[in-house]
Amino acid sequence: MKIEKVDHIHIYVKELDKAIALFSDVLGTKFSDTIRDEENFGLKSVIDPLGLELLEGTRPDSPITRHVEQRGEGIVAVSFKVSNLDEAVEVLQSKGLRLVGRIDLGHIREAQFHPKDAHGVMIELAEYQEEHGAARAALGKD
Repeated sequence: MKIEKVDHIHIYVKELDKAIALFSDVLGTKFSDTIRDEENFGLKSVIDPLGLELLEGTRPDSPITRHVEQRGEGIVAVSFKVSNLDEAVEVLQSKGLRLVGRIDLGHIREAQFHPKDAHGVMIELAEYQEEHGAARAALGKD
């Protein structure tokens, strides 16, 4: 299994706009436009170039809303980029970590492991193809 890098850090918040204002001011960073997933996960989120992903639950039954109500705001997961998700999942499972979820969005595949197996932090693995800088520029993404 090859961990390529820390991809991003999940921070659950009560109020996304307030969290964006704080982290933008304190760190001098800018966040993406808000991504909403009401249907599947009941959340809205933003991410910055440093890899901070701020997430707010948008309905009472959202896992994020329940987590914030029970445990408060804060870091809940660290996502690591891997070159081969299936292999990495097997390795972590062989070390006793329990797989609790998988997401396949086509352009990115992810797997999450139970936080109780990693000192209260959910480990997430993500597999995707990085876009080369020249390809991003050609598509007008920069």
